[in-house]
Amino acid sequence: MQEMKYCQSCGMPLDSEEVLGTNKDKSKNVEYCSYCFKDGAFLTDYTMEEMIDVSVKHMSESGMLKEQGKTKEEAREFMQGFFPELKRWKNG
Repeated sequence: MQEMKYCQSCGMPLDSEEVLGTNKDKSKNVEYCSYCFKDGAFLTDYTMEEMIDVSVKHMSESGMLKEQGKTKEEAREFMQGFFPELKRWKNG
């Protein structure tokens, strides 16, 4: 079984070609999603905490938290442990 890849900015599963961001040359970027990375650049200059806020809000509004049986606080706590391991946020 193939290891699941996650966007190295927002943590979204990179589970299909459609969600991959793009490099400057328009080729697919396998590290970042299309919501975070386009044409070789990040679409926002969020801090890690701001990215967590946006992710929790999206997960709540989309019903994903309810599906997973998680509260916003539980999701935030998980992300505060997970995000520092992502390439964009490593090393501060």
